Amino acid sequence: MEHQHEPWLQTVVRSLQDAKGKWRVISSETGIPYDTLTKIALGRVADPRVSNVQALFDYFASRPERSTAADCARATY
Repeated sequence: MEHQHEPWLQTVVRSLQDAKGKWRVISSETGIPYDTLTKIALGRVADPRVSNVQALFDYFASRPERSTAADCARATY
């Protein structure tokens, strides 16, 4: 049986939703403008820049205390 992996962008959006209330901190730590981050989190950008998604993906994957870190490791690119 083959397991389906969550798409990379979907993993980031879900992680952002889980971290709602901390978006300003995430914005500061990733260098992604707050407005851009909120647009990605709320699905207002259908095709965000890969560099932004990568920065967010790496941010969440580097946080072992986050429950989504393991999910990030299983995401597909």
